[in-house]
This record gives sequence, C-alpha cells and structure tokens, in this order.
Amino acid sequence: MHIYIMRHGEAEMLAHSDSERALTALGRLESEMMASYLANQNISFDAVLVSPYLRAQQTWQSVCPYFSAVANVQTLPFLTPGGSARKSVNEILALQAAGVQKLLIVSHLPLVGYIVGELAPEAGVPAFSTSAVGIVELDEDGFGNLHSLTSVAQLSNQ
Repeated sequence: MHIYIMRHGEAEMLAHSDSERALTALGRLESEMMASYLANQNISFDAVLVSPYLRAQQTWQSVCPYFSAVANVQTLPFLTPGGSARKSVNEILALQAAGVQKLLIVSHLPLVGYIVGELAPEAGVPAFSTSAVGIVELDEDGFGNLHSLTSVAQLSNQ
C-alpha cells in the first residue's frame, strides 16, 4: 500500500476558531501545484481521508479536480491537528485490509508527522511545509518506509 500524506495549504491566521481557518490564495495555488505534480506522475487514489477542518476540506477541493475518479472520500473527525495518530493508523490498516492500494490523507501538523512516525518509525516525525506530501509504502505486515517528502518549494526548483 502507498500512503500519500498531505498537509493542507497555507491558511489565514485569524478566524473565529482554528477549525474555521480558510486557505489563502497562495494556499489554494500550493495545493493545486502539488496535485498537478502528483497527477503528472500518473498517481491515482483508491481512497481519500480528509480532516473536517475548513482548510483541509478546501485543500481537498483544490486537489480533487486532478483525481476526480476517487469514489471513496471520507471526512474523519480524528484527522485534526491534535488528532490521534493511533486511530489514523488503525483506519489506514483497515483500508489496507479492504484492498486499498493508494490512499491520500489530507490533514495538519503535527498529526501528519506523527502518522509518518507511527507507520515508518525509522523516519522519525518529519515536519511538513504547507501542501507538502510524504509517501509511505506499507508492506502487508503493516511495516512502513518513508520514500519521500516533497514540498512545493522543491517543485519550483525542478
């Protein structure tokens, strides 16, 4: 199984609550740039898991046109900044058992780093810039390896 773990795009700093912070114009652009990059790599997804927070939902909205064939898109309440890495990994393992081969997760710091740390302990807990994507390959026994962590800045340098 390949798991693509994406942090949301740049978000505004102020809102009525953290969950209501919206993407900035740059955040939408970053998300679209990363989606275009992934689509140009002929990557597709069997399933997508998204945080309920506005900025993650808007990130998925920016990314979705590049991957319109995904039928299994779920918003999960524990994919928030302070959410549970263990619940996230349990959901990933359940999807793997159900036959999902390529999964996209759209969430937040610090959770995205903690998910990588749980799946691929040798990678530690990496920091994700906005719209960055980490790719973890998970074997059939649930042991993972972090293949890459790509930032939007790296795309600009290619």
